[in-house]
Amino acid sequence: SGSMDGVTLLSSRVSHFSLRVKIALLLKGIEHDDLPQDLRNKGQLLLESNPIHKKVPVLIHNGKPIVESVIIVQYIDEVWSGESPLLPTDAFLRAEHRFWTDFIDKKLLDCLMRFMRGDATNEEFIENYELLEEAFTKLGNEEEGPFFGGARMAFLDVMLAPYAVWIPGIAGVMGLKPASQEQCPRLHNFFQAVLAHPAAKLALPTVEALKEFLVARSAVYRGK
Repeated sequence: SGSMDGVTLLSSRVSHFSLRVKIALLLKGIEHDDLPQDLRNKGQLLLESNPIHKKVPVLIHNGKPIVESVIIVQYIDEVWSGESPLLPTDAFLRAEHRFWTDFIDKKLLDCLMRFMRGDATNEEFIENYELLEEAFTKLGNEEEGPFFGGARMAFLDVMLAPYAVWIPGIAGVMGLKPASQEQCPRLHNFFQAVLAHPAAKLALPTVEALKEFLVARSAVYRGK
């Protein structure tokens, strides 16, 4: 198990990538210092810790920086393996969790970002969302609980959790129409369970706070 001394998270309050790491740290009960970063005015520590991408999140553990949310959460899971394990023990299931994480970042997120710029249709978002719903039906066990990990959050749950506020945020500001509860019942239940989960509640901004952020950001997009 990891030594508890010296865990610092460089993050942003709304970044879905940062929120994944924050939730993982809270799930495992890892004491850490939060250092929110001003991404318009990047500090020396961020630039030194992540010179290649110059982005959050960065986890600094015992003086060593780890970057990229998926890699950080895997690192946390390996180092603090005794507390709330996130990746399944079964190699095939681990591969599935990694595949769908990749899908979230390459398809779902990409589609949402293009939708915000006016380059993607609502239909495209719904198609990606329905594929995730199918993954849920395949990987999650409804009798055990609302998460991919059944009763408790597993790796893929942590990866998808920030969208519990991001999707309604984009819906509220940009007019995205999410899939209905009837269309995607498992995802609907999942997001409700995320919003009620103690670790996620501590980590996630409110939908209102996220909307404010998106309004400010869309003004920048439009050159205002």
